[in-house]
Amino acid sequence: MTQVEVSPTARRGRLKLLLMAAICLAPVLASWAVYRLMPPQGGKSYGQLLPTRPFVLTGAQGWPRGKWVLAARIEPGCQARCQQRFFAMRQIQIAQGEAAGRLTRLGWQEQALHEDVDATHIVQTVQTDVDDGGYYLVDPLGNQVLFYPDAADPKKVIQEIGRVLKTNNGIG
Repeated sequence: MTQVEVSPTARRGRLKLLLMAAICLAPVLASWAVYRLMPPQGGKSYGQLLPTRPFVLTGAQGWPRGKWVLAARIEPGCQARCQQRFFAMRQIQIAQGEAAGRLTRLGWQEQALHEDVDATHIVQTVQTDVDDGGYYLVDPLGNQVLFYPDAADPKKVIQEIGRVLKTNNGIG
């Protein structure tokens, strides 16, 4: 066999081709290496992210369909705390600006409450096993999304719900 001699210009051409291929592959290989060496952390949600399943009250009469809902349980004998909770919920809704119309407030009770509670809707239900001491964000499809305890910082809640509404602009 005879060996074919390669001219210097052909070598430079091959070298340039290999260099261009390396430049194109470098970002892909670098991103793969970074992903493997430093895996991404989960999202940082201020509220407690709930498993995706229907909220227990979505089938109740009076449930607002097609809207984002801030829902809170009205406990018997809960005057000042419930008033403060619903005040915070109202402020969160108002602070959403243009998106405030996409969000509604809802209070549910298991017994008749004699006080006037500031909520857009009141739903009376049977006994539920839903945790109290805070409020829930429910999507327009009726799925629970987030839970905020009463002690949650309203500014952070306003920002997070604003991001959720903005991100899901096509829903509700």
